[in-house]
Amino acid sequence: MDYWQKLLLPTPMPPALLDLLIPHAGKHEQPASLNIPQRYNTEYKHPKATGTREAHNHRRRSRRIADVFFFHDMLRPGTMMTPTIPPTSSLTALLPRHVANSIPFSVKRFPDIVAMFAPASLAIAGEMRWTLDTCEHPRPLPGQKAGCATSIESLTELTASLLGTRDVLAFSADMPLEAAGTSALQARHNVTAARRLSTPLEVVTCHDLTYPYAVFYCHTSNSTAAYMVTLESEDGAAPAMEALAVCHLDTSQWNPENPFFKLHSVSPGEVTVCHFLSKLSTIWFRSGELGDLRAAE
Repeated sequence: MDYWQKLLLPTPMPPALLDLLIPHAGKHEQPASLNIPQRYNTEYKHPKATGTREAHNHRRRSRRIADVFFFHDMLRPGTMMTPTIPPTSSLTALLPRHVANSIPFSVKRFPDIVAMFAPASLAIAGEMRWTLDTCEHPRPLPGQKAGCATSIESLTELTASLLGTRDVLAFSADMPLEAAGTSALQARHNVTAARRLSTPLEVVTCHDLTYPYAVFYCHTSNSTAAYMVTLESEDGAAPAMEALAVCHLDTSQWNPENPFFKLHSVSPGEVTVCHFLSKLSTIWFRSGELGDLRAAE
């Protein structure tokens, strides 16, 4: 927390990161436990399998991925929607740098890493391997910059470096933890407010990755607008939640095979595409680019 206040000028730490901090972590203290969360992976991968079952599974995966995205006008107050938000069922520790640096973090050391955090299922081990590969070989879109952070210190340094300034603001959602095994599809919700956080300039989005402790993949995005969206359940059974949504105003560089484009018969660059971020994801931008907190237009 002290390092955060020293490096970043005006911004308070967003709730997502506060939830992950290890209290009273001394210089040589190791975290008491490192939880491995279940995570919903929204990355689209073109199928290589063939056959009736594989084709059916591909169609189901494609529809699930298409449902992650929505058009910008869905953010208007009064809209009913079924938001697809990656569920967060546990909190992993956001380590201080001296602890993170003492743990191997490379594809070459993957067998040692799995052994350190055993037992891990094959599915979780596969996602850990994907995290390591993504962090070693980031694949941002043309014109974007990206990198990974494994500690609170490296996260603050990375975001400041990507934005070219320490004068930044950071935001995260305010949502409850989900029960283990919860589907990403939520109940129908009413959009009661959508407040624009940033002007459509360069922002940095940091996504939490599946790993035994907190790892964030951060990347710049141009022509992106961020919104804090208030969602109230249709039946009123659950309290209102504040979800973080990003809208990509320029999709011209997106893959034309993206299931959302296929489902709605549109092409890259023709529409603005929005999606919600997970509870632990954060969005960052220069403080001078704070939006006017007006409702979505």
